Amino acid sequence: MNDKQLIKDAKLCTRWALALTFILIFAFPGVMFVTGYNYSLQFFQGWTYLAFIWLVTAGIYTAARPWVEYVLEKKRSENV
Repeated sequence: MNDKQLIKDAKLCTRWALALTFILIFAFPGVMFVTGYNYSLQFFQGWTYLAFIWLVTAGIYTAARPWVEYVLEKKRSENV
């Protein structure tokens, strides 16, 4: 992998991370605040469960992705 591709991928990941952070932390709750929505315990629990599922999914993906790429690269090198 060359440096240009790595820089391009890093920029893409940074943009996605910033956009998702803005949407999930500021935009969505901000709209609810402006409209006067009353946060209930049930809503808070659902929001907490959703955040936890998102955290676990992101952690598993982040941990497994390099391993999958390593295995695929090893298979490619054996076939050549």
